[in-house]
Amino acid sequence: MATPILQVRDLRTQFMTDGGIVTAVDGVSFDLHQGESLGIVGESGSGKSVTALSLLRLVPDPGRVVGGKVLFKNQDLLQLTDDEIREVRGRDISMIFQDPQSSLNPVLRTGFQIDEAMLAHGRPKAEAHARTVDLLKQVRIPAAESRVKDFPHQLSGGMRQRAMIAMGLSNAPQILIADEPTTALDVTVQAQILELLGDLNRELGAAVIMITHNMGVVAGLCTRVIVMYAGQIVEQGTVEQIFANPQHPYTWSLLRSMPRVDAVRHERLRSIEGIAPDLLHPPAGCRFHPRCPFRIEKCYTDEPVLEEHGPDNLAACWVTMDRARKEMGADDLVDIRPGAGSGVHKGQVK
Repeated sequence: MATPILQVRDLRTQFMTDGGIVTAVDGVSFDLHQGESLGIVGESGSGKSVTALSLLRLVPDPGRVVGGKVLFKNQDLLQLTDDEIREVRGRDISMIFQDPQSSLNPVLRTGFQIDEAMLAHGRPKAEAHARTVDLLKQVRIPAAESRVKDFPHQLSGGMRQRAMIAMGLSNAPQILIADEPTTALDVTVQAQILELLGDLNRELGAAVIMITHNMGVVAGLCTRVIVMYAGQIVEQGTVEQIFANPQHPYTWSLLRSMPRVDAVRHERLRSIEGIAPDLLHPPAGCRFHPRCPFRIEKCYTDEPVLEEHGPDNLAACWVTMDRARKEMGADDLVDIRPGAGSGVHKGQVK
């Protein structure tokens, strides 16, 4: 396989609080290849967004990246000067933030804000404005020539998110990071935004990192998945492998908690028992063991590491899901990948 465009190694990010040190990202490592669409999933507080912010050194105070490497074009982004990292942001690696309402300046016209992203990297003003109009057309905003003059409040939620995508694409970045880009949108607009991101990924060849808690988003857009829990990666693999045969109990639990279109009427929505751990005082051993239905004695004391559990799959678990299924059984898992047919996939045992 070709050399990855981005290599993250042992990334660690901490927040200094009155109660102590919170390690929000704890030893995260992964590769991203050119043109790939990578999903990072997990519950709120699992470290997904902080991981994305750490890549571009955008972690707000009192947080700071305390260790690891982020290698892009053979240079470690964590070692660049402030001026050098500003050259990378927006030009080579762009980020679409979660809430366009708060990310866009309410007193500046939308088109000007997109222009400004290009002007900051040396593009002539006339050329930047013409590209802004083209970008708004590309992200399917109607009447783009007049919309560039609108203020953010004059745009609908979906249009504001499309404008943020246009801003992210303005300098033709090699990597586009999308942090929960559809969270505040209704399901119809969500589908349109995801379709747009998928089209842009295929047509422009930019690698995409999708930060989300929605497994359906991952199924529809991504080719590979990283599952995070309590600041750590607990499983990673291809979309096909993760959805067909998850190896970590947390991944299995996330899939199991997805609403099912074929569910019996009045059937209760399944959830993961318990709550995520306090990262000021994380549990010993496997961090998921207090909520895990398959835990064994070793889970309480020894912290697992990511190991190969099958083709294209790494998982940090003392009891793999295959063994758990054999010993305790498992309910049907929802297969929400495109073209999955019935919408239900029965967990298979090797």
